[in-house]
Amino acid sequence: MALNPNYAAVSGRQQVTGRWAITLPGEFNRREEEAGLCFWRPGLTIWLTAYGAEDGLTIAQRLGRDRGNASPDATDITESLDDEIGQLSYRVAETRSDGAVINGLYTYAHGVAGQVMVAAYYESDAELEAARKVSGSIAYTG
Repeated sequence: MALNPNYAAVSGRQQVTGRWAITLPGEFNRREEEAGLCFWRPGLTIWLTAYGAEDGLTIAQRLGRDRGNASPDATDITESLDDEIGQLSYRVAETRSDGAVINGLYTYAHGVAGQVMVAAYYESDAELEAARKVSGSIAYTG
């Protein structure tokens, strides 16, 4: 399946806000909506939403909040924290009201002055690996 010709096609490093960038493995369509920025191609849809940092919370505290809010069905949980960025990722298989199962990889990344949430919905193991590449590429440029 091909990309949608009615939307911009992008690939590689994308500066998605003034503080955050990601790298896309291959070509994706791109669109902006109220809910956030969307990159998609057949089999993989990535939503990105950026926020400011809450006053008074450290990166470690924000990661702890995200960990506490994670679905009890979360699997493959990974967490990292260094001087500039903290990141929490996990997978969840969610069942819609029509019975369809949606596989998601959720990533929360925190910098000193902002945070970003990336939700990647994938249809196959190959696309899960692409979603993990995007998640691993999140860069704080703030």
